[in-house]
Amino acid sequence: MRTPLALLLVLLSAGAAFAQPSAERVAEMLSSYEAGPSQIAWRALGPETVGVLAQLYNDADQPTYVRLRAVSTAAHFPIPATRTFLRAVAASPGQTDLFVRHAVLGLARAFGAEALEDVRPYLTHRFPVVREAAIRACGEIGTDPAMALLRGRMSVERDPVVLDTLSRSLGAR
Repeated sequence: MRTPLALLLVLLSAGAAFAQPSAERVAEMLSSYEAGPSQIAWRALGPETVGVLAQLYNDADQPTYVRLRAVSTAAHFPIPATRTFLRAVAASPGQTDLFVRHAVLGLARAFGAEALEDVRPYLTHRFPVVREAAIRACGEIGTDPAMALLRGRMSVERDPVVLDTLSRSLGAR
């Protein structure tokens, strides 16, 4: 288990107002073949689901796609524990680019404009796929400060895929 998330799991399990869904049930929901459960279905499980998602993310025995979906699914719960979880995933030393990408997008989806400062550092990440996600996140946030960040990236970004996303994000406004 990754150290920052171990503490999170303890905090999430303390004082639960809802019964925490089982890890088996949540893993099954994350393992759907085609379209996964809706936001309504996830939220019906209650906010303590974030603790289970963190647990599944930390379980190295889970398939990578289940762990990635656990990170993405946390965005359905715009609560402080989700923000803590997604920040920890994105900032975990040695984290793979896909996990960082999912965490950055999740922050924007869950918290909107409140996540701009969380997303900002990833605009200069070493992996293009993470920069592209941060640009998409800023575009989804869509506030004047978010768009100003994107305009500032136009003169420094060199990756053609990231530049394309940047242009599309700016052109959509």
